[in-house]
Amino acid sequence: MSELEGIFLERFFLEPGSEGTIGSVSVNDDALIEIFGASDLSDLRERFVGNLLQITRLKALLAGEYPPFASRPPDYLRILMFVCWMQTSKVREEDDTDFREMLGRHTGINFLGALMRGLNPMWEHLQAYLSKEHGIDLDLPGIHPHSQIGRTLRIAFPTLRDKAAFKRLRQIIGAQTLLDPVEVSRAVNTTRDLITETMPSFSYNFKLFDRSWKRGGGEYMQTTFWKAWYSFVAEYTALEELLIVRGDFGDHELFRVSPSGERKALRGPEEAQKFVPEPIAKAIRSGVVLMEDLGWGRSRATSAQESSLILLRRSRLAECDDEAIVSYDNINAQWLLANFRNRTASDVPIPSARRVIGWRDGIRVGGAHLGRSPFTPILSLPAGVAATVSLGGDRVAMEAVPQGISFPSGTYSGTATGQANGQIFNILLVPNAIETPRDRRLAFDRFRDIGEDQFHRDTAPSIDGVLNPWPGERVKSCEDMTNIAEALYARTARGLAFVDALEIIRRGLSKSPSAPREWDILRTFADAGWFDLTLVRNFPARKLLQRPTSLRTVGAHIVMIEGPTPFALVERIEAAASAAGGTVEIHHGVSQWALPRVLVRTGDRDRQRDFVERIGFADEGAKAKAVPIKGDEHDAHGYHVVARFEDHLGFFAANFDNEMPQGLYRLERNEGKKPFLYRSIVSGKTAENFASPSIAILAHHTRMRRQLFRYDGNVMVSSAARVSLPSSWAQWASSRTICNAGAILRSGTWSHAYPLGSEEVALLSGLIAIERSEANGTPWIDRFAASASNSGRVIFDGRAGKIRRAGSALRKSI
Repeated sequence: MSELEGIFLERFFLEPGSEGTIGSVSVNDDALIEIFGASDLSDLRERFVGNLLQITRLKALLAGEYPPFASRPPDYLRILMFVCWMQTSKVREEDDTDFREMLGRHTGINFLGALMRGLNPMWEHLQAYLSKEHGIDLDLPGIHPHSQIGRTLRIAFPTLRDKAAFKRLRQIIGAQTLLDPVEVSRAVNTTRDLITETMPSFSYNFKLFDRSWKRGGGEYMQTTFWKAWYSFVAEYTALEELLIVRGDFGDHELFRVSPSGERKALRGPEEAQKFVPEPIAKAIRSGVVLMEDLGWGRSRATSAQESSLILLRRSRLAECDDEAIVSYDNINAQWLLANFRNRTASDVPIPSARRVIGWRDGIRVGGAHLGRSPFTPILSLPAGVAATVSLGGDRVAMEAVPQGISFPSGTYSGTATGQANGQIFNILLVPNAIETPRDRRLAFDRFRDIGEDQFHRDTAPSIDGVLNPWPGERVKSCEDMTNIAEALYARTARGLAFVDALEIIRRGLSKSPSAPREWDILRTFADAGWFDLTLVRNFPARKLLQRPTSLRTVGAHIVMIEGPTPFALVERIEAAASAAGGTVEIHHGVSQWALPRVLVRTGDRDRQRDFVERIGFADEGAKAKAVPIKGDEHDAHGYHVVARFEDHLGFFAANFDNEMPQGLYRLERNEGKKPFLYRSIVSGKTAENFASPSIAILAHHTRMRRQLFRYDGNVMVSSAARVSLPSSWAQWASSRTICNAGAILRSGTWSHAYPLGSEEVALLSGLIAIERSEANGTPWIDRFAASASNSGRVIFDGRAGKIRRAGSALRKSI
């Protein structure tokens, strides 16, 4: 059996066979495009036909001259999958009704009048093989009335016969309920002669759908019948949504989303006009599309209500009052997403659903909710209804928020009791997140995930394990940072979408007058080893994965704790350390927006070993030696340009030119099913490709021979747009200096600062370009000048022969 046929066997028989009897085979275009790595349908057809024609004596096999041996595994699956696919593919036209003629048109072989006696023995051999080797029952249709091809005609789904049934079904169901599973089920079950004896595949797939929707939930949307029905309906009825999602670094991505949840990337709103309802299509043509804020960085087009969020054609921006716009973000060269201030309500009142009294919007911690404001739940209230909330018998002075009341700033523990309209609503609050059990954590999987560090994941500039504590001023994490840490830890056990993580950070910063951007804070968590920033391999999306807490022994007296350290873990570490005769040390970071480091100091190796056994954390393991950045040099076949990196902005701006002059480009797979590819074009050098945007930006600046970072003798900051160290390297630096990186504010500008000593900078300089400005200065004055508390003060440096102003070196680098 060839590799391709092994994939066919797994995808179309073993996977569905695990659910029960197989009564149909659905070989769809999207699945084959993914299997063959094709760029479009034309490319798929060419590759599939080319693979089929590699079979020697193909016509003789189909004629039955060489039946399969009972003792051998199936080596003919590409033939069966091809004849099924040609009946169901979008390349089939309405007048393609002759099986042999279709086969001949694809392969270039004359099959008119040819015998097809080989097909039935192949199906029967496959049936016996699946039953014997895998315990899977393949229920084959009968062979009549067409004894040679009848079975093959009726096992594929959906064929033209099935689509004819869909047409009749569409006429029976009202236009407003075409995608209501209840109506679809009722219509099929109560319509006479809709399913005939010649449609076993239709009947089989419908029964799977019918059972699925009756069980409840949305699983029915993943059934073959529903996907085929939706695809058919979408050709006649515009039912999709226009969705905007935040992109790599706070930019935005456009999608159209089917009712089944499938997303397709768009270059601009115009591409969605044929698929969305007419009122929204009309709004797109007018250049003003109202957007409904869905939260978590997402919004969708709407025509049912007024909104302060509007997708606006750039040419219409001049018509707007500048004072009416709070902010706007670029979507592409022609469109922007604008947030308007105090938009008047529509003249026509819109009825709204009655608001239900109850607790909502909290972060669950087991059977309770996190009791840290602003992550505490909100008591939802209808308009005009008053409520009181008590905790431990004491009345809480709640704050009014839209659609309810919330807890004021602080940490709460115990049962909160809300009373409204004579009803009582209880909810349990806990002050901290709980430790994630090892078997509940979704781990990084290189077959499923691409690390943000890409090939630099788990590498380090050195593997010597030296401790070189940073001598600069350390600052305790602020309350907002602590609250965000507990909330993120509670939500990331099974992974968390980037947009959801950013919304949690945004919510945690809602009461901070001055704070770093949410992306900088997320980078801080990654650099501290709390989370892996990943890209999903099978879709252009990003997510957060919680890293396991591990340890690293240093000598005979120190145990470094690596990874996330929420309060629950710190308490357990302290208890284990005390039992082993050790002490816990908390080392704060470079700023209040950094996370603390935890280490355990023991008196001897025996106590160290005792603590390691008690705490049960895995050893961090050895890291590989980092090497200079270099990407792949393949030609990016099957991709097209969607954006170009703007050096001065630090974002990817929409760009769809076919030509790629010097620059960094984001490329999208032609079928939109794979992650983005980032391609660096530099004059006189071979183009290089990267999967991670952060690594691509770092490598592109390096290839352009630009200065990447500046070091002032105390901290290192970037000197080029959007440049940051790979998180694995930042974690290495943090472990050596026992100090985490974080955002610092200088002259009104936030910058991500890495607290480093000269040794760390020297090691990093072998991998990246760093400009050093601390030379010839007096060491203690270097530290004075870099201290946050001395910002603005001046001192004479005799060794350097000049007056130095504290913070000046850092301001120049920013």
